[in-house]
Amino acid sequence: MSICVVVADSSKARFLLAENGRSALVDHRDYVHPESRLREQDLVSDGTGSESDSGGFGKHSMGHENAAHRKHAEIFAHELCIEIDKLRRTSDLRRIYLVASPKFLGLLRASISKQCVDLLAGEINRDLVTHSIEDIRTHLPKLL
Repeated sequence: MSICVVVADSSKARFLLAENGRSALVDHRDYVHPESRLREQDLVSDGTGSESDSGGFGKHSMGHENAAHRKHAEIFAHELCIEIDKLRRTSDLRRIYLVASPKFLGLLRASISKQCVDLLAGEINRDLVTHSIEDIRTHLPKLL
């Protein structure tokens, strides 16, 4: 396969492949990052239970939840970029398209290898990971 379309969000990704610019896209592989699906409080919990301060209010870890979720999204983006690079090295990959929400697309850009950047043919700022292949195809260039 010479064209790879990576459709992803912070917890799931699909690699779609096509033989050439006119070929149909086919599912190649799905990836799931279970940690990204956890609730924020489960990601930052230290397992000690809840405590109360002298005012009777529970202690909160303000800000840590978003940091934990972002860290797991960064890890998943890095893992996906490793898989993209493996595909580049083991196949006749000529073009790559990235489809993801703007935030996750930025994380993918930060992790993708130079060799894969050279093959990057387009980026789509849309969260389409749960959409059908037919719908995903409508967001891509007519000729891949």
